[in-house]
Amino acid sequence: MTIPQPFQYQGSKRALAPLILPFFPANFQRLVDPFAGSGALTLACAARGRAKRYWLNDLNKPLAELLNLMINRPEELADAYADLWRGEATDALEHFYSVR
Repeated sequence: MTIPQPFQYQGSKRALAPLILPFFPANFQRLVDPFAGSGALTLACAARGRAKRYWLNDLNKPLAELLNLMINRPEELADAYADLWRGEATDALEHFYSVR
């Protein structure tokens, strides 16, 4: 199973996730990922429905918060991005640079 990564991250566990997951229970209540980084391990678990809840942490707090939204509340995040990028701006390029 190929899980898309939202962004590249030095030290990502993306390639290792399929080797790590067999050491986890088949189903469990919550995955705690204390050094989430790109969230590769959590994304792999979530894609396979292994846990009911996910908790991500990282020194980079905005990154951890974004990953948390992506995994735990994807519809809410998608709606927020849709509102942000489908704004009332008349100049799309100017709007992109102001939001970026």
